[in-house]
Amino acid sequence: MPNQEDWRFCQKCQALFFNGFPNKGRCPAGGGHRRESSARNFFLPHDVAESNHAQGAWRFCHKCNAMFFDGFPTKGSCPGGGGHESAGFVFVLPHDIPAQGLNQGGWRFCHKCFVMFFDNAPGQGRCAAGGGHEAQGFLFVLRFRGNLEDDVDLNPVNE
Repeated sequence: MPNQEDWRFCQKCQALFFNGFPNKGRCPAGGGHRRESSARNFFLPHDVAESNHAQGAWRFCHKCNAMFFDGFPTKGSCPGGGGHESAGFVFVLPHDIPAQGLNQGGWRFCHKCFVMFFDNAPGQGRCAAGGGHEAQGFLFVLRFRGNLEDDVDLNPVNE
């Protein structure tokens, strides 16, 4: 299954952002996104079919470097100005499955700005639409790089 790595948690806004470019995008908390030094390196499936437990239409925003949901006519609020603008792959992200092994749960869609954010961190981060993020919809589970003896490779995309 094709996937892309170097997706990270921003310690300032709590969003999932692509850390693979020297420019770290625009963070709604100011400046570029900043990954935690111990942040997990998520690798995300793209350009595969959706399933009952994997939602498509997730995209990289080339203005802010965040992962956002591109499945609505409006494009949320981007800290780079206006709505998000998609580029690159169409990601298909697993949801509503057990978070075991090298899979982290707690990721959610913010219905105000449309980004993927980590809802299990203290506070609600910083939302480009103002205030903190507000979770809605599925409970996403994202796979990260690591070495774990009892790892469980969850693959809801091929159900």
